[in-house]
Amino acid sequence: MYEIAVRMTKRNHNAFVHLLGALEAQGFDVGEILITKDFERILESRPRAVLYSFYTEELWEIEREIEILKEKTNALLIAGGYHATAMPKHTLRYFDIAIIGEGEEVLYQLLTFLKRNSFKLTKELMKIRGLAFYLNGDFIFTGFAKVDDFTKFPPYAEGLRYIAPIEISRGCPFACYYCQTPYMKGFKMRHRPIPQIVKYSRRMKDIRYITPNAFAYGSPGALLKIDKLEALLKALQPLRKEGRKLFYGTFPSEVRPEFVKPETLELIMRYADNRRLAIGAQTGDEMMLKRIHRLHTINHVKEAVEYMLEYGIEPVVDFIVGLPGESEESQRRSMEFMKWVMRKGGKVRAHYFMPLPGTPFARCKPSPVSDEMKRFLGQMAAKGKVEGSWTNQMELSKKLQRLIEEFYEEPMSYNGQVRSVC
Repeated sequence: MYEIAVRMTKRNHNAFVHLLGALEAQGFDVGEILITKDFERILESRPRAVLYSFYTEELWEIEREIEILKEKTNALLIAGGYHATAMPKHTLRYFDIAIIGEGEEVLYQLLTFLKRNSFKLTKELMKIRGLAFYLNGDFIFTGFAKVDDFTKFPPYAEGLRYIAPIEISRGCPFACYYCQTPYMKGFKMRHRPIPQIVKYSRRMKDIRYITPNAFAYGSPGALLKIDKLEALLKALQPLRKEGRKLFYGTFPSEVRPEFVKPETLELIMRYADNRRLAIGAQTGDEMMLKRIHRLHTINHVKEAVEYMLEYGIEPVVDFIVGLPGESEESQRRSMEFMKWVMRKGGKVRAHYFMPLPGTPFARCKPSPVSDEMKRFLGQMAAKGKVEGSWTNQMELSKKLQRLIEEFYEEPMSYNGQVRSVC
């Protein structure tokens, strides 16, 4: 019988692979944990605690499972991830404990405590930083959990078969108003050292990394440190000679457009296997770039696209439609910019604005998408020139708006208070 179960899903796979590695490194026996994507298996095992990690967009799927777990088991339900951190009180409508912040150390402390105390909630839990729960009807928040050095934990557990793209950098200094990453992970980038990255990459056939800006490796985040970036890529070459493929600056990572320069692209051509890079433009309107706090210009994106094409690398450029404050004229400028990208030979990836808790735009309303933009995206998608799930995101965005309007709470953040701009 397993006392603890991890509800693994496609979207939380990477997070749990890393957390299991951190648990093992701290001495927790991960072999005692049921790790499964099969919900029925969790029900059959009847564990004493079930761990979830999820984004707000997944909430409605999670709700159904939690109802079943409460009906058929007496398990203690524990949630982590972006939603738990941004909306802990809402999370506790469904779960018994919410983990707030970076989870590597708090999860170990929590599970160790629960095993020793028959999986009961007691006031002793108040000594563990990074938790929210109710005790005798009172809401308890023990502080935001921060990990001084996430690199002291391996990216996966040696004793398990699970593997995932390695998080090589954490945090982002740019603080885009729609993005959760900087508010949950901090404004300063922290990086795994090169020997660690090489060591752990050996377990992958296709080497991929998690980083908000792959070309900022080795820097605080806003600067290009070309020597450190090259040192990393060069150190990985023995793995490529052994038959592994290195994909750098592409899914599940991306690069900032102002970091795309001849010198960075030369490194990709020399040291990596991908011939595609993902960059975020988000809008074709200069004023909108300032409004959403992107901290780059339209010209940066144009230069990046042209540089990539010169080097034979396909640009995949992200745009968000329906941004707060976006006018029809702003959308027209985005449309013209998308056309320019496609004429040049690049691909467009379209998204619809979704208000995410824990961000400055959490309480902002999407702007209406013009009929002209809808027709354009539909036609280009039919021709295979536009990727993305913007139509599904429009419906999801409405659900997120209703959720935030009804249950808004001041979010917990790595950096302190999150400034609302709406």
